[in-house]
Amino acid sequence: AFRLGRSLGHELVVGVNSTETITRCKGPPVMTDLERTSMVRACRFVDEVIEGIPYVMTQSYLEDLMEKHRIDYVVHGDDPVIVDGKDVYAHVKQMGRYRSIPRTEGVSTTEIVGRMLLCNSKTLARTPSCSRFMKTSSILTSFRGSGMMTCEPKKLKKDDKIVYIDGDWDMFNAKHIRILTEAKALGDFLIVGVHNDQLVAEKTKSHGNFPIMDLHERVLSVMGCKHVGDVLLDAPWTIGRDVISTLNLDIVVRGTRYIDDGDNEDIQRYKVPQEMKIFRTIDATNPSLTASSCSPVHDIIKRIQ
Repeated sequence: AFRLGRSLGHELVVGVNSTETITRCKGPPVMTDLERTSMVRACRFVDEVIEGIPYVMTQSYLEDLMEKHRIDYVVHGDDPVIVDGKDVYAHVKQMGRYRSIPRTEGVSTTEIVGRMLLCNSKTLARTPSCSRFMKTSSILTSFRGSGMMTCEPKKLKKDDKIVYIDGDWDMFNAKHIRILTEAKALGDFLIVGVHNDQLVAEKTKSHGNFPIMDLHERVLSVMGCKHVGDVLLDAPWTIGRDVISTLNLDIVVRGTRYIDDGDNEDIQRYKVPQEMKIFRTIDATNPSLTASSCSPVHDIIKRIQ
């Protein structure tokens, strides 16, 4: 939605509804105000974020908002938004300043929630599901912000310090944003590796936790983050000299891990970066974002269940 909304103009201003008004109109959200706002701020297609926007805006509130932030059009998906039998966007439609955008075919939050609800409450086990999302090269390119000058990733320069971090990035959320922000701060250009579905399932098998989102869905989530310069699809588990040389890496980062036998696994997979003294560790836990110490995907699933 942000990508399509941004394509309609030169800047995209995003209002984040308050938890209070969301709960009153449609039930409590899964994420907190802080988590949702941090996610929106990190999106490469977003230029400005306004917090605490009511779910239903009065005409005077809407007019003041549009004047203050120099908003030309209000954009929403092509599905109706009805509260108490009334169209939430009726005022702006009457003003002739409403634009709708089509939903991306094959991408459905309802379907993703359905996948999570199939997980067993004790083991979070499920069988892999087949995504209906068609991943063409043009879709991948558009999620990089190509063609939108202020959205495109920074171009890699000769003397840039290149940072690399990998992971599954399943159910991309505020914890992921935090670690990518800190990883990017270690250098000039951030490359993010995304592991394939089979590897993620193998490394977390004692939890019975296949990735909820498939490889390409997870890749697109990462590509939409403004801190990310490039993405390595189907990233290798062990980071050897070939990976470091090919990508010209200066720093290799490990974030908080939630894998089977994690400490022993990490000794082997990060052996070369440690020998080369380019290895760094980041603690991605942050009590201000979530009080849970479990993995991001487990945390979100538990909230929904």
